[in-house]
Amino acid sequence: RPSAFPLSHPAAMDRPELVVATVAVAISAVAVFTALSQRRSRRDELLLSLLHMERNEDRARRSAPAPEESPGGMKRVNSSAGLSRVNSSSNFHRVSSTEALLAGFTMEQAREHAQQGASAANSRSPTEVLLELQRGNARFWMGNAQRPEKSAFERRALIMKQYPSVAILGCSDSRVPVEIVFDQGLGDLFVIRVAGNGLDVSTNASLQYAIHHLQVKVVVVMGHEGCGAIKAAQLDEETIKKEPADLAQALLGIKAGLDEKRLSCIHDPRAHDREAVVCNVQNQVKQLAKDAALMEMVNNDKLAIVGAFYEISSGIVDFFHQISVPGSPRVAKRQNGWGTK
Repeated sequence: RPSAFPLSHPAAMDRPELVVATVAVAISAVAVFTALSQRRSRRDELLLSLLHMERNEDRARRSAPAPEESPGGMKRVNSSAGLSRVNSSSNFHRVSSTEALLAGFTMEQAREHAQQGASAANSRSPTEVLLELQRGNARFWMGNAQRPEKSAFERRALIMKQYPSVAILGCSDSRVPVEIVFDQGLGDLFVIRVAGNGLDVSTNASLQYAIHHLQVKVVVVMGHEGCGAIKAAQLDEETIKKEPADLAQALLGIKAGLDEKRLSCIHDPRAHDREAVVCNVQNQVKQLAKDAALMEMVNNDKLAIVGAFYEISSGIVDFFHQISVPGSPRVAKRQNGWGTK
């Protein structure tokens, strides 16, 4: 309906401030509409550019030469081949999510995306998964972290299911944020953090769930430089028992796994600190190795269990003490220097 005071109305002409206010509101509305249009246009251009770039990368990978073969017909597992398969899985997520953002998405599409992501994760071998974890840490300590963020579409897909490839038993220490240290994103890691990365009923049950239900390919027990729990566990029992009951029990559990006689021979503080943490990690890995079901998975190359030490001062994670079964395919591969495709 017509305005109560059109600009041509005598009442409006008698009040110039009303005219000025009306014009100002109109100009502001036009400015806001223009800004929103430009922002939407820039977003669409960015998404289209990302989609084009990722498709070009995918074509380049497809045209890459096949892995070289050994004299015995086995295909050598090299870092470039492993990275290609890892990047293929990663780029699948980025391309499909970019397309979804451009076209909009439904819950059915999110469900399908989650299923495809789980299939891609399940197709990777423990060796490839561990390689990608090492590369992620290298990006972190070299200052080239990608900080992988999930899009709205990918977060919606994660509602359907999770499919991490790695389970990590780490320490609660605030200086050891596992996802950041390995440059991983939402849904990539199944993380259990507890003081001293101790293996007890709760933490072991969490690892069992990750292995048997989420079907992770790699289990990492990771200690770190300057761990307060490990230092406290080396105090005498009388001192430890003065702590609250639950804390004292946890420290005594860690203490039982330390070779204190050997540690007493190490006088350099930093070397002593590292060796105590490594000793604790090795003990936990050995405890996991007592599980016959886990060792059968290791023997069939479906699972890798490895210890690690995170050096806070440098950001580097040192992997060590990977367990295997004598005569298993994993051992044969390492001895021959070759791996099957």
